[in-house]
Amino acid sequence: MTEKAEQQDILYQKLTLAVHTTPGETPSALRQALTTYVVQQDLAVAPHFAPENGIPSNLQTYVTKVRKHAYKVTDEDIEQLRKDGYSEEAIFEITLSIALGTGTKCLTRGLAAIEGASDATTIH
Repeated sequence: MTEKAEQQDILYQKLTLAVHTTPGETPSALRQALTTYVVQQDLAVAPHFAPENGIPSNLQTYVTKVRKHAYKVTDEDIEQLRKDGYSEEAIFEITLSIALGTGTKCLTRGLAAIEGASDATTIH
């Protein structure tokens, strides 16, 4: 691994740690579950969206929309989350956790492609 790659890896690890462990409106376990769910989604190991995964079912529509088409999130989507009891800070934390998962999945696939993996969806 090059020095630049090592520095980027350290920064990525710090970002992940900050998103998952910094005190916030949402429990750390929820933020971790959201990121993990998004990383695993579309892969053979993808868990079913269920409360057992630590993700409330009232977030399913929002998680799916942000994961697949973040640009389609509307004021109505945010308003629904507010009606479900989530504060602005909680919505931000949820969105950030989903985005981290999406970015992680893209990074993993990109690195796998660079390494010449025959199946770029394989997580190493």
